[in-house]
Amino acid sequence: MKAEAIPVSGTETKTECGQCSCIVLYTSKYCVFCDAAEEILGDALTDFGVSKTAICEVDVEAKDECGCRTDNVTMLPTIKVCNKQLTGLPEEQSMRDAVMQAIMKDCFCE
Repeated sequence: MKAEAIPVSGTETKTECGQCSCIVLYTSKYCVFCDAAEEILGDALTDFGVSKTAICEVDVEAKDECGCRTDNVTMLPTIKVCNKQLTGLPEEQSMRDAVMQAIMKDCFCE
């Protein structure tokens, strides 16, 4: 059984385990490596049959109310996959490992 994100208020949602999303890509319009990091993440998701729509993209400069906190984002790009945080341009294998571990959890939702 796959978990579903639960609407909290407005555009804000929470996963079963309380996160804003299982996969969050923190970006900025000034981020040089964010597009490449998004491609690596997208490829890893595709490898495991997960839609790229599972990515919650958060612009750290915008004041969006998506519910994804940016307190622990110290550099860009930053990608959170479940409880694993990858910073900078991630290695493909590290990204695949993080995605695989996340989708094996009961609380993973797309």
